[in-house]
Amino acid sequence: MTNKVIDAKNIRKTFGKSLAIDDISFSIAEGQIFVFLGPSGSGKTTTINILTRQLRADSGQARIFNQDSRKLSSRELAKIGLVSDTSGFYEK
Repeated sequence: MTNKVIDAKNIRKTFGKSLAIDDISFSIAEGQIFVFLGPSGSGKTTTINILTRQLRADSGQARIFNQDSRKLSSRELAKIGLVSDTSGFYEK
């Protein structure tokens, strides 16, 4: 059985009355390369910010390294790599 590095289930996020993420679920296995593709405003950055505990989901669950993503330490977050098509820095 392959280890799940990321397991997201039924994540939902709103900003006021705007729905940013509507019930998305996915998992990423150890060694797998995963790509988010979509137009501006489709929820890619919001999803990444939830996975890296910069935002809280309204509902659903995200696990990274088999731990609740909201409880990851700085050491565990340092193991996450991200390549973006734009230059910029995330807060954490």
